Amino acid sequence: MLHYLTINTTVEITCLLAAFFCLKKDASLVWRSMILFLFITCVAEMTGIYVKRLYLADRVHIHPNAWVYNILLFFQAGFFSLMFLYLLKKFTNSKPIIIIGLALLTGLHIYKIFVNGIYIYDDLTNTLMSVLLIFYSFYFYYSLINDETYISLKNSPAFWWVSGVLFFYFGSTVCNIFYEKFAPLVINPKQGFNYFKYLFYAFNILLYSCWTYSLICRKWLTKR
Repeated sequence: MLHYLTINTTVEITCLLAAFFCLKKDASLVWRSMILFLFITCVAEMTGIYVKRLYLADRVHIHPNAWVYNILLFFQAGFFSLMFLYLLKKFTNSKPIIIIGLALLTGLHIYKIFVNGIYIYDDLTNTLMSVLLIFYSFYFYYSLINDETYISLKNSPAFWWVSGVLFFYFGSTVCNIFYEKFAPLVINPKQGFNYFKYLFYAFNILLYSCWTYSLICRKWLTKR
C-alpha cells in the first residue's frame, strides 16, 4: 500500500480530508462539490498508479494509464468551470465566457479521444484548459482589485483558491511549453535525474496547500 502514498497523493488526500471537515456543512453547494471532485481526483490518482504498475509488469497485455487521466480531464473541466462561474458572478456575468470555454474543452477532448484513442493522453485539451484557467484567474484578480468592497485577502477563501489554481497551471504550462529548451538544463540522463519531476511536485504542493488554507478560511468565515 505504501507505493500508493506518493507526494502527490499525500497532499491530495490531506486536502480531501480538509475539504470534508470544512465543507460538509457549508451552505454553498458549489463549495461542497469540491469534496466530490477531490475524492474523484484521489481515486483517479490511485487507479493511475495501479494501472501503471500493471503496465510496467506486462507491457503486452496491459494498456498505459493515460485513459484514467483522460477521463479525469472531463471532471476537471466541469469542476473548474463551475467554481469560476460561482466566484466571478459576484463581479460580472461570466456565464457566456465560461460556458463557451467549457464547450470548447469538451468538444476538443471528445474529438481528440475519437481521433487518437483514449489510451493517448490529450495534451492539447489540457493545455487549452490551463490557458483558460490562467485567464479566469487573472480576470478574478482584476475584478477583485476594481471592486469597492473591502476584503481581507489573508482570510479570503476565494483569493487563496484562485491563487492555488494560478500557481499550478501557470507554472506547469510554462514548463510544458518550454520543455525542449529547459530539458538540457534540468535533465541529466547519465545520472537519471529529472528536475522537472520535482518542479511538478512543488506546483502540486502549492496548489493543494493554497486550497487547504482556503478551506480553513471558508470554515472560519462560515462560523463567523
